[in-house]
Amino acid sequence: MSISDLKPNASPRSPQEMRAVERIAAILRSFSMSQPMLSLTEVARAADLDKNTARRLLMALAAEGLVRRDESERCWGLGIGVLKLQPAVLGMRALRETAAPFLQWLTERSGMTSFFWIKDPEGAICIDRVRAPGEFQDVFWSTPGTVLPMNVASGPRVVLAHLDDEARAAWLSRPQPRFSSATQTNPDELRRAAARIRAQGHELTLNDYYVGMAGLGVPVMDRSGAFVGAISITASTTKLATADSQQALLAVLREASVAIGVRLGPDPGLPQP
Repeated sequence: MSISDLKPNASPRSPQEMRAVERIAAILRSFSMSQPMLSLTEVARAADLDKNTARRLLMALAAEGLVRRDESERCWGLGIGVLKLQPAVLGMRALRETAAPFLQWLTERSGMTSFFWIKDPEGAICIDRVRAPGEFQDVFWSTPGTVLPMNVASGPRVVLAHLDDEARAAWLSRPQPRFSSATQTNPDELRRAAARIRAQGHELTLNDYYVGMAGLGVPVMDRSGAFVGAISITASTTKLATADSQQALLAVLREASVAIGVRLGPDPGLPQP
């Protein structure tokens, strides 16, 4: 079976076909922002496959342009074909196009990198980003498609705060990853933090995801008042250290949030977790 045989909206006709889809998905998900290139052995381990199966599927994916091989390093990575699929993702195009000019405005006004986050079964997913000029910190900047756990970073924590009670409880039942000494991992503390974020309408994080970096995030509500996602700005901790700078930046964030929200109807077509 080739990749082209996997027709949209077509149900797999047998357990063998379902297993093939699961294996392909596991291979594609083995690559990440921090590990964009993997050896065959690493792909096989991440996808829980034997090396012969992993090699065969990688070759099939390469023929479709979804992965590529770096012959010099004998490693594999995602191909340009994956990027070509992005415009077709349901619900994302309209939302990104609506928010894009306001994220650009937000970055220009704040001098900081801006992000748009929405809920995802695996955490909070970044659907757009505008990076500030002159930001050269040696960090992995979240790009569209990056998923972060919802216990860290201002935008993802705003998303966690606005989940319904059942979804939030389900997320908090999971082990929470720790990235620094400032990372909050205790479920009770995170539950209290979510209530605080909803009450104050924003979140400030310092050094919890990456030491030396800070973030400020606010929710985006559509015209009906329903939660759509979160926008946030990120820069070095020193730039967000004072109450005056926080208040000035919060005003800019809220202005961008309202501008995006009033342009969204009550059903933006977002995927549900």
